[in-house]
Amino acid sequence: RSVQNHNNKSVNESLNNLFITEEDYQALRTSIDAYDNFDNISLAQRLEKHELIEFRRIAAYLFKGNNRWKQSVELCKKDSLYKDAMQYASESKDTELAEELLQWFLQEEKRECFGACLFTCYDLLRPDVVLETAWRHNIMDFAMPYFIQVMKEYLTKVDAIKEKVDKLDASESLRKEEEQATETQPIVYGQPQLMLTAGPSVAVPPQAPFGYGYTAPPYGQ
Repeated sequence: RSVQNHNNKSVNESLNNLFITEEDYQALRTSIDAYDNFDNISLAQRLEKHELIEFRRIAAYLFKGNNRWKQSVELCKKDSLYKDAMQYASESKDTELAEELLQWFLQEEKRECFGACLFTCYDLLRPDVVLETAWRHNIMDFAMPYFIQVMKEYLTKVDAIKEKVDKLDASESLRKEEEQATETQPIVYGQPQLMLTAGPSVAVPPQAPFGYGYTAPPYGQ
């Protein structure tokens, strides 16, 4: 096993083949988790046909790791690996895949799995779709915990929005009151006033009085 430290592809694939031959699925899982330099899809396609369920489980795990979510979930469904199927559907972030799995559980009459899937894939499921599905199959009791949680989160969000709106309204009212108080503030005597009409003080020389001996300047000057 120490030769795997270099994460060489040929070495990894040789050891993986050895683990499959020896039917040591635990060693194989440890190997593929620690050393990723190998042909993932080729190994997954080989393992999905293996006679032992634990190797087929690793195949689903490898498909998931390569974003082949639907293929991974389908393989889990075939082998009744319901917990893995729910987990991979949740990790896929694919609403359609999660809702398909939910419908499949009802078709297989796996009502407990239906209820578990509602919470495992909670963020992906649309409440209106869940409500219609539960109503059509007459299993509202299994869906009720989900709807209680949905309603709780909805009301929490509404309360948070209302609180923000109330704070904004209070802030706006305070601003208007301050503006009105500023506009209606009376003039207080003793405070310096701006005299807009007063110009700078300039000394004007006194005008000489006209005497009787005054003669007008000559014309043209």
